[in-house]
Amino acid sequence: MLKRLLYKFWKYRFMVSEPPIITMQGLYPLLLLLLLSMVALTYHMVRIQFKEAVDFSMDWNLFLSWIPLIVAFIVDITVKRFHRWYVWVGLWSVVWILFFPNAPYMITDLVHLSVDMGSDLTWHDMIMLFFYAEVSLFNGLVSVYWMHRSWQKTYSKLIGNILLLVSFPLAGFGIYLGRVRRWNSWDILHNPQELFNAIWQSLTDRTALILSLEIGVLLGMLYLVLWALLRFRVRHIND
Repeated sequence: MLKRLLYKFWKYRFMVSEPPIITMQGLYPLLLLLLLSMVALTYHMVRIQFKEAVDFSMDWNLFLSWIPLIVAFIVDITVKRFHRWYVWVGLWSVVWILFFPNAPYMITDLVHLSVDMGSDLTWHDMIMLFFYAEVSLFNGLVSVYWMHRSWQKTYSKLIGNILLLVSFPLAGFGIYLGRVRRWNSWDILHNPQELFNAIWQSLTDRTALILSLEIGVLLGMLYLVLWALLRFRVRHIND
């Protein structure tokens, strides 16, 4: 009986059109990542019980990592249903790339870790920070996978691969702007002139170039692992 109910739940479809736009299978990655986010928040709640909340915005940064994930999810499901919406995918791609750096950005929050080998809080904070960064990075990598798939379906495999490769160093450059220059994604609306000036000045900055390259390589390698595992799983199931 339980197995039958779980099967019906898994196959449930939100019937907006035929074929359906959203299924429980399509929502599964979001639900899993939401669960991981809740676990990360639990770590923070335990930290608060120990002493006080960590004095930097981990929860806000985790929330920001969900924005590119939701954008990529919207693009992916619409491309599956309506196929080649060139302008639609292009506009959402711009929104996605503006917020995508917020996902791997949490890796740099590890600089806030204070080390006291004899303190329990040191070890708790280390695990908590790593968990936040891990979940945020998962959000970013899954969003990359959805956007990559949408680019290939909408334009071509070549263009999709080019956009993919360009997005990684751009994410590193965005992290530089946020961590070092202290700019935010929404500053493109609030203060575009100064933001563009900062971007222009940063193009020749050595730290910006190194961070863009190294973060780009890191994201590229992690995405390659994710892509290979997912492709192997799909082929294994089909076989």
